Amino acid sequence: MNQERLMKQLDDYLKKIAQYENLDDQKERNEREIFYRSYDFDKILSMDEEEFYQYISKLWAMMIWGNKHYIVDKYIRDNGFENLKKSIAYLLYGNDPIETRWDNFKDRIKGFGPAMMSELLCYIDSNEYMIWNTTAQKAYKYLGIENIPHHNYQLTGKKYIELVQYSKQIQTIIKEKYHRDETLLFVDYFFWDSLRELEPNDTVNETVVNNKSYHNEIVDYIKNIGSLIGYHTDVKGNIKNSGKIADAIWEFNVGNLGKIKYVFEVQDNGSIDSLIVSLMNASQDISVQAVVAVSDEKQISKIKQHCAQIEGSFNGKLKFWDIAEVERAYTELSSSMEIINRAINVTFNN
Repeated sequence: MNQERLMKQLDDYLKKIAQYENLDDQKERNEREIFYRSYDFDKILSMDEEEFYQYISKLWAMMIWGNKHYIVDKYIRDNGFENLKKSIAYLLYGNDPIETRWDNFKDRIKGFGPAMMSELLCYIDSNEYMIWNTTAQKAYKYLGIENIPHHNYQLTGKKYIELVQYSKQIQTIIKEKYHRDETLLFVDYFFWDSLRELEPNDTVNETVVNNKSYHNEIVDYIKNIGSLIGYHTDVKGNIKNSGKIADAIWEFNVGNLGKIKYVFEVQDNGSIDSLIVSLMNASQDISVQAVVAVSDEKQISKIKQHCAQIEGSFNGKLKFWDIAEVERAYTELSSSMEIINRAINVTFNN
């Protein structure tokens, strides 16, 4: 960890917050902790759907979403309400080691990423668990911490606990140097207020080839981007004249004109010819505005070579999207929506 960078930013941050520690945002933060700590294992299991909505929608990780009811309803629909409640209660209060609880939760529950999982854990015990999200990732990169996971699928329970230790080191420094007895939640506020815009501008080259977990994560990013910009993405069904189910579809109703759609296929190491046939079939649907092949730079080059002689067969709808740009779009859009929603949801009760 780069101690010089850490100390400079801590000095500046602690001087700054000395001026506003008693204002409304500190009150809101305290109320949030009290709220989540009021739920034990049995109380989580006893929640009805409306109370569950209140429980989940108050998380900072949900701040990117305008229509939180749509997202919470999707969590319930995709996982089953009782299973979802039991899994959250087990994650937070189970008797197994946290590494086991973390991995079991990830395997059983769809939609909940590390940001939501770790935020709940941090509220329950803010001296043992940190919030791991894009802000923490950027902060760690700025501080020179190595071997940081860049994708959700890489964050196992074991890795999460390794990451927590760095935040505990910062917690110890704050206590010993500044004589402040703060929690890991305070470290998260420090990251958000001071470090999230300072990470080094480096690029991690990734490939979806032979990586099913990363393939699925990119699909989730595409769906989330669509939802954030107003499309309906919980769309299931086969591509026209094909047995292939599209990886992702963005759909929007346009008054009396009907639906418009965008079809996305994330290509890994499968048959490029099969991909081309699927996208070609999808392009024949009059409601489809674009068919998008999503992959890494090398795979996209191969797909373009295969399509060079049949470009007209796609009715001008064939597009390409590099996975690096998908991730960039999701990260920047999520960050923007979080900032906007933090501004307009100024109190905890809202």
